Amino acid sequence: MTKRYNESIEVEVVSAPGPGAGVLMPQAFSWRGNRYQVERLLKYWREAGEAWDPEKVKDHECFRVEAKGGTYDLRHDRLAGRKNKPQWKLLRVWD
Repeated sequence: MTKRYNESIEVEVVSAPGPGAGVLMPQAFSWRGNRYQVERLLKYWREAGEAWDPEKVKDHECFRVEAKGGTYDLRHDRLAGRKNKPQWKLLRVWD
């Protein structure tokens, strides 16, 4: 079971080694005044689409990670910097 949040967070990143070089992997994140050290990456996927419409285009990198207290889905919006939007969000927390 999960709970959705979709809240902006601050994330500390490191560049992925090897074949994933260039991907900024989360190593810790801050949410609601707490800092969570990422213990393990469980899943990585990318969501992209609607490139034909500049208002709806998306390019997201998503990470399911284990950290203190549970499993978290984090999303990095690769285009947010150009739109002055938050770049990282906590999407959901898994029970």
